[in-house]
Amino acid sequence: MPPRYVLERDVGDFRYRRYQHVLDIEVPIEGNAAQGHTASYIRRDPNDQTSIATAFVTVYAHAASLAAEVADSLRSLNSYEMSVQDAGAGYAWMLQGASGDKWLLWVSRERVVKVGAPPGEDVPEDLVDAYMSLYPSDLDEHGRAREGTESAGTSHRASEEAGGEELPASLREGAPR
Repeated sequence: MPPRYVLERDVGDFRYRRYQHVLDIEVPIEGNAAQGHTASYIRRDPNDQTSIATAFVTVYAHAASLAAEVADSLRSLNSYEMSVQDAGAGYAWMLQGASGDKWLLWVSRERVVKVGAPPGEDVPEDLVDAYMSLYPSDLDEHGRAREGTESAGTSHRASEEAGGEELPASLREGAPR
């Protein structure tokens, strides 16, 4: 594993540009502190036009239920369409924004890996392959943690909903009165 969690080298047509350590992570999870590590990569075409791709590795304090927590958080992003995609060496969530931006994300133990595409392009396969070889996906074809992986478990929201099933809907918290 790289000492700063991201690949600080060229990958395919993309040239490594910079690393940044961040404390303001993209998917905060209550009770599971995390830190982020980003890398930027640049590609120049023959006409000297540049494209930038990014990788973001978030390292959480623990893996328990991480896949379910992240999936719940991603589903709440109204500005993105979410699907599960076979990324070659494993499954990942694909997020597609209304503006054409695309991201592949997956959970690997206590880490969430996010690789972004240059505007209007697909997520670079070389970057996904390189990161997935370092951080194999815990996800199955349905976007849930495979049984036996460290990130498996039930999200806080799903646990609360399961606990509320014994009450009639009219008595549950937030029910209209």
